[in-house]
Amino acid sequence: MKKISSSSWIYSLMGVILCSILFSFSATMPGAHSFQVYLDNKLVIDQYVNSKMAAPKLLLDPVENHDQLIVKYNECGRTVTGRTITIKDGNDKVLKYWRFEGSSTGYENPMAFRVKDITALKQKGRNSLKLYYSSKEFPEGQQIANLVIGKDDAETALR
Repeated sequence: MKKISSSSWIYSLMGVILCSILFSFSATMPGAHSFQVYLDNKLVIDQYVNSKMAAPKLLLDPVENHDQLIVKYNECGRTVTGRTITIKDGNDKVLKYWRFEGSSTGYENPMAFRVKDITALKQKGRNSLKLYYSSKEFPEGQQIANLVIGKDDAETALR
């Protein structure tokens, strides 16, 4: 019969404890871009960005009288300048943009604008617009939402 040494038992126990500690951390994406979108101070989108990300849909119904849309964008926690929020139509034509000067790190300095300014951009026969974020350090930008103005009609929203 083989004798088990006390040191091998201790190493095994330490291995189990170490694995337990490592697996107890959340699986967030360190260093990834992330963003939050608020509608009148209510968080409606909270998402990490990846290359296969489909922009989430956000319904903006003018009947509901929302006041503000607020975007917080985090570029891996780095300090960025020249932040821009852009609204585009279905053909990627720029309809309106807002520039936010100064520097910002992480979710500091939220970018806020009036919902009425967005809903006024709705084009006849189409109710879908695209919301983009970019900065001087991230000029290619990222689409962060598909904005559906008015009735949530899936067929119309895809146009």
